[in-house]
Amino acid sequence: MGPVRTKKSRRDAIEASSSAAAGPSKSKPRKPKQAQQSNGTPGIQKIKSSLRQTRRLLAKDNLAPDVRVETERRLKALEADLEAAELGKKERTLAVRYHKVKFFERQKVVRKLNQAKKKLSDSDTPELRSALQELRIDLNYILHYPKTKKYISLFPPELRHGETQELAVDAGREEVRAWVRTQMEKGELSAEPELHLDARGNSGATDWGSEKKKPKNQPDPEADVDSDDEFFEDDDEDQG
Repeated sequence: MGPVRTKKSRRDAIEASSSAAAGPSKSKPRKPKQAQQSNGTPGIQKIKSSLRQTRRLLAKDNLAPDVRVETERRLKALEADLEAAELGKKERTLAVRYHKVKFFERQKVVRKLNQAKKKLSDSDTPELRSALQELRIDLNYILHYPKTKKYISLFPPELRHGETQELAVDAGREEVRAWVRTQMEKGELSAEPELHLDARGNSGATDWGSEKKKPKNQPDPEADVDSDDEFFEDDDEDQG
């Protein structure tokens, strides 16, 4: 006697047939966990959270005098930590944003500087000495530009194409160059920066806009960049 089919068995057979026709079932993809923000942001948020807690504690009327004094000290320390953390974040952001243009400009200035030294060895004139000094100022400008200021290029496209530039930008560039010139005269910045390119991160030289020293194990954000760029397009004009 053959198997007796019930309504349930027929329904199961229909569902199995439909599933087979539809193909393998696709599981719903899981949403990836939100990554923590880099560049020190978690640290900043932690400091802000501690600041809120400290301020709430100081707002209490029945706080013991000794606890209040200690809490006020903690508040000042946290405010200083927050300022330093935000400054560090800004420095890192600007370093990443401008590391490529600064790398290309440094390569261009070093190339021009080597050409000027070669010309000076063949013919020692005041004009060539002055040109060499200006190139050294430009190199220190790139290496020690204020870390918390937007970088003003030495070779912006408008100047390379013979166009004019805003007076404010020109003034900002000359302000930094004047500071570099003064620091070189004082001996705070190297008079021959082309000789110290490999050690500039640990040289202890003064950088305008920041008193913090770069950690010895911190990688140079300006390294490992391709060297082909339009910044080199007019180097041949200096040959000869």
